[in-house]
Amino acid sequence: MIDKTLMDKVLEQIDPEAVVDLTARLVRCNSVWDPKAGTSEAEAAALTARWAQDRGFSVSVEAVAPDRPNVIVRWAFGPGPRTLMFEGHTDVVTPGDLTRWRYDPFGAKIEKGRMFGRGTNDTKGNLAAMLVAMAALKASDIPLTGSMIGGILCDEEGMMTGVQHFIAQGHADQVTAAVICEPQDGLVCIAQKGAVRARFAVKGRMSHGAMPLSGINPAAAVARIIDGLAGLEAEAVRAFGQDPLLGWPSFTPTVVQAPSQGPPQLNVMPGEAEILVDVRTIPGQRHDAIREALGDLAQQTVRDVNDHYRETDRRLGIQRPWELDVAVEFLSDRPCTRTEENEPVIASAVWASRQVSGKKPDFAGVPGATDGTFLWALKDIPIVTMGAGDRQVPHQADEWVDLDQLVDTARIYALTALHYLYAGDTR
Repeated sequence: MIDKTLMDKVLEQIDPEAVVDLTARLVRCNSVWDPKAGTSEAEAAALTARWAQDRGFSVSVEAVAPDRPNVIVRWAFGPGPRTLMFEGHTDVVTPGDLTRWRYDPFGAKIEKGRMFGRGTNDTKGNLAAMLVAMAALKASDIPLTGSMIGGILCDEEGMMTGVQHFIAQGHADQVTAAVICEPQDGLVCIAQKGAVRARFAVKGRMSHGAMPLSGINPAAAVARIIDGLAGLEAEAVRAFGQDPLLGWPSFTPTVVQAPSQGPPQLNVMPGEAEILVDVRTIPGQRHDAIREALGDLAQQTVRDVNDHYRETDRRLGIQRPWELDVAVEFLSDRPCTRTEENEPVIASAVWASRQVSGKKPDFAGVPGATDGTFLWALKDIPIVTMGAGDRQVPHQADEWVDLDQLVDTARIYALTALHYLYAGDTR
């Protein structure tokens, strides 16, 4: 049994100002991955590495790609079978149209108990909370067993190469559970949606906008693909319904470009188009069946559009010697995750949340995917996703986080580790 004296020894080591200060310093690092603009995760990673080194942690920095480092922070308490991982990422998405922001996206402005800026919510605030929590547990001098490791990873917002590199280097081999530090508004999330990402490449023939019959317009194929995706989503909703933790399945076209490269012009019919598709899945859906369905959609689109153009040519008395083509490429495939409620890390997270909030937290599912997906799928590591921040705020203009909730999150992280690594009778 962990008594109040032990909890207080940990919690008194958490300085709210340290959480806020580290969050602000991280937010002021523009860590959007944009090689043309010269920004990357490197500055934020260097900041976290120095911060952890100054507090006596073992720290290593590994290049995943040029200017894209992972930072691994370690501390061993003593012999024991458990290693708890905290995971947070240093990259953020683009601020987009700056005229839509009332606050400097990288200014970390504080107003009425909230900090505003890109990454405050997703997930530099939670990254700061996790580091302060780890430092608090280390400084408490409570005899614990096992180890903790902080994975401060790059490229979570992209192809998640950071966590894949972390796994490939063997760092996950001894991890027995992981806390994924993402904005979940105090919920204890035990499930995550799966994801299939695909690119449809449509090839037609470029022509003058005034002479469309001298080319093949890819727009007809784009329209059919988008309509076909809506049909696939409707079928999935009918077949699989709404998951109680994860909600509905979805087939979402997220990027539509024509031409796929270079600037568009009003008087030029593009010769090619590209559609990026983000499919999010719930338990019961088979990813191989989804991939097959997307491939069938590409082939059916080719048949339908070429038939349409042949009929048009017949009606107009012409014969174009070209045909349209559609190819589909799969960019990533990540399964749904589900950690059972009786896993020790879930029990620890629930206990810690209750100690801080005074009530049992609600279970929920993550509407998107996180780096934890790979830890669960490739290494069979039980994961729990939790952290401060309104779940609707990530990637929006004027992104913000409530600072009181953020400090409480640092407390919850610290007590989760205390419970999971405690040598007494909690297990």
